[in-house]
Amino acid sequence: MKRIPAVLAALCLAITLRAQPPATAYTPEQLDQLLAPIALYPDPLIALILPASTDPTDLSAAAQYLAAGGNPGGIDAQPWDPSVKGLAHYPTVVKWLTDNLDWTRSLGAVFAMQPSDVMQSIQQLRVKARAAGTLTDTAQQQVQMQGDDIRIIPTQQDTVYVPEYDPDVVYDVPAGDAGPYLSFGLGYPVGPWLGFECNWDDFGIWAGPWRRGWDYRRDWRGGDRWHPDAARGHALVRGYYRPGGNLPSPRAFAGGRGPEVRGPERGAMGPARGPNPAPRVQARAPEPRPTLRGYSGGGERPSAAPSRTSIFGGQGRGTQVRAYSSRGQSSRRAPVRQASPGRSAPSGGKRH
Repeated sequence: MKRIPAVLAALCLAITLRAQPPATAYTPEQLDQLLAPIALYPDPLIALILPASTDPTDLSAAAQYLAAGGNPGGIDAQPWDPSVKGLAHYPTVVKWLTDNLDWTRSLGAVFAMQPSDVMQSIQQLRVKARAAGTLTDTAQQQVQMQGDDIRIIPTQQDTVYVPEYDPDVVYDVPAGDAGPYLSFGLGYPVGPWLGFECNWDDFGIWAGPWRRGWDYRRDWRGGDRWHPDAARGHALVRGYYRPGGNLPSPRAFAGGRGPEVRGPERGAMGPARGPNPAPRVQARAPEPRPTLRGYSGGGERPSAAPSRTSIFGGQGRGTQVRAYSSRGQSSRRAPVRQASPGRSAPSGGKRH
């Protein structure tokens, strides 16, 4: 009987979210703009960032705990959402999310409202980066095709790296730009807090016990799909779900290790670097083009590409469109492979 209020609250959230008119949904271009800074993160971090973004209060508390020198061994004892506890083992990510709190809140709101579309946008952005030759295997992370989906997993079994990249460049490389495009800082440990995984079959996040290794799971159909907390989801949606307004932009690169400065060559916002910056990882030559997937929720992608300016305003829909395979081109006009019926919007309470 104690579970009835939670079930009712979750049902109310699902009804509210499903009742939103289609015109109020974020478009694919808006989603690309919002997700560009993190789409090339490895899957284990994506699977923590998305649910954690729906609890910015706990993220702020975690950032304060880490900034005060809190013992990593005490993270599990904190009263935070499990996804935030997991993400607290990666302090660089937590700091970046809280330094860009408006962006993080917007991400949480849109993930509560359009979870499947968010996951599909990540895939679309990975397709673009792979077609541009900037998303390739490195010593830190590997790129794998899982059917039509692109997985990014750590190269090592016990270490995960946070990538740093310029979202204004990495998805559509300017002519004459030789890179490098991706760099990595220090590695962070892998552990049982990585109990969240990307479910690319149904475009959601799966939550459950951690298993060592990076094998793709297919045992998440038994009720383990992650859903936002009902009350928290309502608050985020009311305050930060604004498809018709201007989207916030992060102030520094995802994974950045310093204050923002304007790059002298590209005019992009990036981390300041000292005289001896950390080694940057040169992306390898382009690999065979993956299939461009269909898109749902925000309408069909336009076939005409706007002129290049920036991904935060229409960047790069010319070069990568020309670079996609013919199969990728035709997929824009093909029926969309969507998540299973009933799974595109939250329909339950948070799973602990």
